Amino acid sequence: MKSEGQSLSLIERIRENDRTNAMREIMLRAPAGKSRADLLAGEEACAAEGRRDFPQGVVPALANSLLIISLLNSRAPEPQTLADISRLLGITKSHCHSILRTLVYFDWVRFDDRRKTYELQPSALSDVSSLLNSPALETIRVELATLVEETDVPCVLAQPLADRSFVVIDTFRSRNYVQVYYPVGHRFPSDAVAHLRVMLAWSDAAATEEYIRTWRPHRYTSRTATELEEIRAEVARTRARGYALSVGEFTDGMTAIAAPIFGTDGGIAYIASFSFLLADRTFDEKQLAAALRKALQRIHAGTRALTPSDWISS
Repeated sequence: MKSEGQSLSLIERIRENDRTNAMREIMLRAPAGKSRADLLAGEEACAAEGRRDFPQGVVPALANSLLIISLLNSRAPEPQTLADISRLLGITKSHCHSILRTLVYFDWVRFDDRRKTYELQPSALSDVSSLLNSPALETIRVELATLVEETDVPCVLAQPLADRSFVVIDTFRSRNYVQVYYPVGHRFPSDAVAHLRVMLAWSDAAATEEYIRTWRPHRYTSRTATELEEIRAEVARTRARGYALSVGEFTDGMTAIAAPIFGTDGGIAYIASFSFLLADRTFDEKQLAAALRKALQRIHAGTRALTPSDWISS
């Protein structure tokens, strides 16, 4: 046993947990996801006077307001000062101050007069609550919760965004499996292994090939596949079996299975992903895959989704 103060690896922590029987579950908090503000902050898009250049037709004041909200959300629970927000977003202090005063007036943001900081107000949720409470999402939640109860494997529900990233909108915890904790709002990068393979497998063939051809692979672990032919083969296998498989390629020591949930327009509306320990020999991939197909069949029927003609539903 390592002395106090020495860090334990994931596998060592689980083995230690088994020996002491102190817990049945270890929650591993994932790094904070990137917000739109984070994604834009690194770009050279600010003019010399501190104004950001937006595409034609985008209202700068509204765009900056949304960036400020996104930044405050991504930095929570730490509140931010006016100087912080101005520096991180490249927006002038006077413009930031005007936007923040407006957000405070509408109770979306709280200003701490003593600390001179800003943070999001829970009251903002009342104005966007319908986004996470649609009938379709309720159907999906019920089925995924039932599936997790049946298989005891944790699940994360994410939504693909226009910038190709994936935002977590719900999580379903298991009773026994070790799980990486992704809070609602966490953003997976566009090349999160299992999620990316799902998107490529059910995208237009020409668009998929163009993405792969111009893709700059990122090696998350020593197992991450980076050769283009290997990626093409994995995308083909993903479509053939109905789900993507990532064996220790995105998070070291963890295996992930991800499957698409289609919308009424035939596109991928959400992605459900399941993860478990790579070293866990008791896990049955085929059993989970069979249960997942049945759950997806019920989801697609309940939401009246349009699925591809070659979709495996049973």
